[in-house]
Amino acid sequence: MAEKYNLQDPYTNLVRTKKEKIRIFLVNGFQVQGKLKSFDNFTYLMEDGKTQSLIFKHATSTILPLTPIKLPPPKSDK
Repeated sequence: MAEKYNLQDPYTNLVRTKKEKIRIFLVNGFQVQGKLKSFDNFTYLMEDGKTQSLIFKHATSTILPLTPIKLPPPKSDK
């Protein structure tokens, strides 16, 4: 069986460390735009310069970076 690769954590960490602007679409249609300040297993902390928003991951539909993000290839443990 193929090994599972966790894409979510490396992607969100790269967006956070590069301080890229992103737009998060919520399942109710609302959009939040800004920089990802922090994240954990359940939430994203977004900041737009004036306000902070704590967004629950289960309410997230899509994360759209405003500039393309290039992830490095997954590391192989072999």
